[in-house]
Amino acid sequence: MKKEKLLKLIRLVEESDIDELEIRRWGHAVRIVKNHRAGQSSDVQVHTVGSAPAAAQTSGAPSVEGDSPVRTAHQVTSPMVGTFYRSPAPEAPMFVEVGDSVRPGQTLCILEAMKLMNELEAEVGGVIRKILVENGHPVEYGQVLFEIDTA
Repeated sequence: MKKEKLLKLIRLVEESDIDELEIRRWGHAVRIVKNHRAGQSSDVQVHTVGSAPAAAQTSGAPSVEGDSPVRTAHQVTSPMVGTFYRSPAPEAPMFVEVGDSVRPGQTLCILEAMKLMNELEAEVGGVIRKILVENGHPVEYGQVLFEIDTA
């Protein structure tokens, strides 16, 4: 799902009386859940399920204290079952580290499946927030590998 469409859905949930919205289409699912806290603005969480390559998470509307910006995290998920490698060779530097700026199309890692090395590229630009898999470890289809701050 495109980021613009996802942000429209988030706004729809934030501005409506509904607490949860889930959309399933062609093996992809997006679930937006609004959490209410007494006396405060709501938080909205977005989850993707299935083969969706990305999801955004926001901290919701600005807090009561001030005008903090909405923060989004793009989740990079594994498109296949395989082995996760952070560098092109054991002695080579890692493709990315936490805190690195990345641009769309930049290689984030290699996924090995059936002796084939598949480069996984960033779909969005931003800053690497988290790397959620250890080098050389197996990954599952749809598993979150990276979080990229896009705001």
